[in-house]
Amino acid sequence: MKFRVLARHRWVAGATITESVARSDGSIRRFTATIRGYRNWRIYQGPASPDATDYVISKVKALRDRIDEGDETVFHQPNNWASHIITEGG
Repeated sequence: MKFRVLARHRWVAGATITESVARSDGSIRRFTATIRGYRNWRIYQGPASPDATDYVISKVKALRDRIDEGDETVFHQPNNWASHIITEGG
């Protein structure tokens, strides 16, 4: 599946979040991030929704905070796409 960049967001201090859209199906979004200069963090790929945006922001903040705290294990964990979001009550 091919994607094109829609926007680069500065929703989180110290990070740039890139939002891309699938060329074949405009409802699929992909979010990657550069956090404190570390590139290509795979955050989310799936349907666009307000829940997805909230998830992306919280995930990027959590990764940024771990990097800031000097947690080296953040770089050794799998860097996989989240494809569905678990919300409260769901």
